[in-house]
Amino acid sequence: MPMPTETTQSVAKLDASYLESLFQGAGLAILACNVRGEIVAWNLAAQRLFSGGGALREGGAVWDLLPAGDNAYGEQHVRRCLDSGESSEFRSRLGGTEDDPIEYAVYTTPVLEHDGSTRGVAVWFRDITTRVMLQRALTRKHRLNSLGTMSGALAHHYNNLLCGIATNLEVAKDAGTMAAIKRAITRATESVERATTITQQLLSFAQSDYRTVDLSDLTEAVLHYFDSHEAALAAKNVRVTLDWEKSPSVPVNREHIRIILDNLVRNAVESMSSGGTLTVSLSRRDEHSVGLTIADSGGGIPPEIMEHLFEPFHSPRAQLGCGEHGRVGLGLAVVHGLVNEMNGSIRAANVPGRGARFDIVIPIPAAGDDHAMAHGLA
Repeated sequence: MPMPTETTQSVAKLDASYLESLFQGAGLAILACNVRGEIVAWNLAAQRLFSGGGALREGGAVWDLLPAGDNAYGEQHVRRCLDSGESSEFRSRLGGTEDDPIEYAVYTTPVLEHDGSTRGVAVWFRDITTRVMLQRALTRKHRLNSLGTMSGALAHHYNNLLCGIATNLEVAKDAGTMAAIKRAITRATESVERATTITQQLLSFAQSDYRTVDLSDLTEAVLHYFDSHEAALAAKNVRVTLDWEKSPSVPVNREHIRIILDNLVRNAVESMSSGGTLTVSLSRRDEHSVGLTIADSGGGIPPEIMEHLFEPFHSPRAQLGCGEHGRVGLGLAVVHGLVNEMNGSIRAANVPGRGARFDIVIPIPAAGDDHAMAHGLA
């Protein structure tokens, strides 16, 4: 039998009444379970937390205390803790309403005998609603600050679009030939389409709904996107080279990935006006993250705008979101914002003799984080 450590010797000096007081007086709800995950004891905070459910009883499975959608996930965490002897964390919602839930961090920690064998598991519940709300408020504030910086440029650009629409309609009204009327109406329609595109991008940039919908694995979402767009890119004489390897599951919002790829691919295609190669690579970067790289064989990014590349309305060139195609440099700001929403990062660089490259790094969620995203908590 292993020699007792200094910590276990110190604990042994504490009498049972002191340990009982420590257990009952803890500010967190604590449930002690055996090796089958059955509840054997709980403290006063747990009694208060689960007093109305009826499931808090000796011998009951601890995961039955969780909401219906979290039962299986809770059981998975408890059994993993018992098998591996390692602590873990996940999130769940207990009480409150659908629009105003009470968020909890749930910790599972092994209870060990002196010889190191597993005696059971302790499950701790901590109310983190305030922390989650502050995180969401900070995210909204960041979005609002970003929107404030772009509001003047947006108003100026919409004014130009409206003036163009009005001018072309006036020309159409006074034109003497059907061909001239058609040209004027076509130009007005193009201005309306540009305004619609800007509005859609702005809505993506300003999105403040924290609930995640239509989750998809990052690898699946990227592969599906390029499978769906391969023919359209080939029609523009753009060849896609896709290099990917099996990576850990990274749950992402499918619509956000589509918007990110739409903007990066559009910029790349416009920089290759006569066609070229779009190189896409997706692989595990290290033990904590996955990397997605999109590179083109176009003219690259002018050095003088590299520093301001992700600022809204800054880019002066067509391949970066403005110019002859009518976009105004909001696309890369949208990309930057959505990548940040994933707690990721994005940077741009020029590859000598080959064009521009965008590198996105997205963290691999720790145990329980993917489930948190499904609850809109990430």
